[in-house]
Amino acid sequence: MGKGTTDTSAVRTVMRKTIISSLVAGCFGFAYAEDATQLGTIEVKATADTGYTVKSVSAGTRTDTPVENIPQSIITVPRAMIDDQGSKTLSDALRNVSNVNSIDQRDANNVVFKIRGFTSGTVVDGVAMKGNFTNQESLVNAERIDVIKGPSGALFGSQGVGGYATTGGIVAITTAEPSQEIVRKISFKVGSYGEKGTTFDINQPLDSAWAFRVAGEWSDSDSETDRVYLKRRALFPSLSWAPSADTKVVLRLRYLENATLDYSALPVNGTLNTSTYTLPRSTFIGAKGLPESTNKSQGANLQWSQKLTDTWSFSLLTAYNDIKLDQRGTWLVDSMSMMGCGDYGSATPTVNAMCGLRMWAHTTTTTISPSLTGKFQTGDAKHTLNLGIDYERTHDDGIMAYSNGFGPISFDNVDLTNPVYPAWSEPVSPATPDWQNRYTSKVAYLQDQIDIGRWHFLGGIRYSEIEITDVNPSWGINNVSSNSKATPRVGAVYEITPNFSVFAGYGEGMQVPAFSIFSKPPKPEESKQTEVGFRLKDLAGITATAAWFDLTRKNAAMGDPANPGYSIQAGKQQSKGVDIDLRWQATPSWAWIAAFTAQKAEITEDSNAAWVGKQLFNVPEQTARLATRYDFRSGDLAGLGLGLGLTHNSKLPGNQTNTFFTPATTVWDAQASYTIWKTRFGLNVFNLTDKNYYVPSAYFGGGQVIPALPRTITATANFAF
Repeated sequence: MGKGTTDTSAVRTVMRKTIISSLVAGCFGFAYAEDATQLGTIEVKATADTGYTVKSVSAGTRTDTPVENIPQSIITVPRAMIDDQGSKTLSDALRNVSNVNSIDQRDANNVVFKIRGFTSGTVVDGVAMKGNFTNQESLVNAERIDVIKGPSGALFGSQGVGGYATTGGIVAITTAEPSQEIVRKISFKVGSYGEKGTTFDINQPLDSAWAFRVAGEWSDSDSETDRVYLKRRALFPSLSWAPSADTKVVLRLRYLENATLDYSALPVNGTLNTSTYTLPRSTFIGAKGLPESTNKSQGANLQWSQKLTDTWSFSLLTAYNDIKLDQRGTWLVDSMSMMGCGDYGSATPTVNAMCGLRMWAHTTTTTISPSLTGKFQTGDAKHTLNLGIDYERTHDDGIMAYSNGFGPISFDNVDLTNPVYPAWSEPVSPATPDWQNRYTSKVAYLQDQIDIGRWHFLGGIRYSEIEITDVNPSWGINNVSSNSKATPRVGAVYEITPNFSVFAGYGEGMQVPAFSIFSKPPKPEESKQTEVGFRLKDLAGITATAAWFDLTRKNAAMGDPANPGYSIQAGKQQSKGVDIDLRWQATPSWAWIAAFTAQKAEITEDSNAAWVGKQLFNVPEQTARLATRYDFRSGDLAGLGLGLGLTHNSKLPGNQTNTFFTPATTVWDAQASYTIWKTRFGLNVFNLTDKNYYVPSAYFGGGQVIPALPRTITATANFAF
């Protein structure tokens, strides 16, 4: 975008005055002064030179590569899209990518994102974040988000700590680093349910070689659910040193804390099933005096890149991350409960026993990853060769303690038609952690990207050795295992024209299941993906990826029917279908986003034959996203931006056995912004039509439902100076 000009005509003056005063008064509740019309020249900044498209990506290959040369679906959410849509959470931003599920903030301590039906890993600045529930991440310093679909040979780390594999793919977040550009940004927001908060981003060059940056977020909000609140505190300082064009060192520090009141969702009876009684959507089922649950993440990330010769360059990434989850929760037991506590409860649909639990986990990870990258030519072939080592050491300690030793916090049942909740009973924590797990991952990898005319080939091999010590004294478990496997990744892209290409790829992944109780050391869980598709590159403003995929997971952990509480590896699951992601810059001012998925994700093998053919929990068969935005670049409305979108999901299985589904939904969102000088005022509306519906809860693996977010309105003011 360029700059508008000041129009001295009476019409323009009146229009500008009306828009500004309406936005400011609406956002902050006060009248705008008469002299506010004397604001001078309007400056409108572009969201990006190429709209919502990106030219290259490094997260998918660990080398900077044009997207169209990679034989795998990799979709990017750039900073401009985050800002234009007023995304407050990672889930808000990822709704613009096909086949990524949404996560309610009240469920954020229980689940990670699923991609193509399977769980994904989170990578921040090249480092796998162990034990971190993805939707807890702050967006304040996110420069871009890359979604890599499929196992990809397990690009980053051994993953899997906390029981979540990277079968579905990776959500890779790249944060803004210090630069030689002066940046001063601060923003404020207010909104529905008492929402309020502020963010800031300050970048300061110290001299020609050194620069310092710090970003932070403070936000508070209540929710539709009684008593449940959401808090976030984040601080991200960073320092860079670039004494020459050949050398660069960046140190990033992070502190992130999320706090909430644990929410165990609502039973199916009284919500989806109202034949007996109806629960208000705002119902909070929880003990009196329930302490808050916290998730804290802190760490350091150091990256050194060094050009050695015209052909070779060296990089070193080392990081330390410390994550603590302290979750205290209560839930009711009924005939459809997701987890019991003893034999307490009642067959009466409205009368239930209340159970209490504290889960505390402390995960620390040390990562060291040196690598070499060479760019050279042999004959007609241009090579980008990348080889390196990944070393990762993870400590994962935790406790799981029940109220009164075995669950019930009171021996008086709760009648949901007239609830009287008992007081919280703090579980007695053991002297030593229930589980004391140690994971050591040693990896060597080699990858070559070869460009020959219109052909672009990728071949890679990753050899992993993963040593696991899984100690769980309370269950009598002391499993020690050593696992190794080579996971390949191959593919090819052919450019039919400069704007149209086809690709095919194959990749494997491996991780060792953790955080489950196995009577003997588990086998590695394996995943494989085959993918065939095509891409459009700036064809009449359209950039798109469409792919058919077939993704399988075997040796999946399942509950042992013969030994309740234990897991066995008897499962095989498969997801196959079609994904389409499209960005269309129809005009310099008008942009479109489209995403679509049609898939079949199911259990194909299991020790329990009744589960075979069941749709994977909380995975839809169809999803769609359509959004548009128009930014006025000139004329009387210069500086005004308007956006509208819809998100559709087909019905969702509410548990692994598919005994109930939440209905299909289509939800609208809308945005408006006005930019003047270096100030941007915004108004963002989620669930525009205030549709009332429910989605599955992941609490204890499913069986409950969450009333989805109703219409919420957030007003923002962003200042740059």
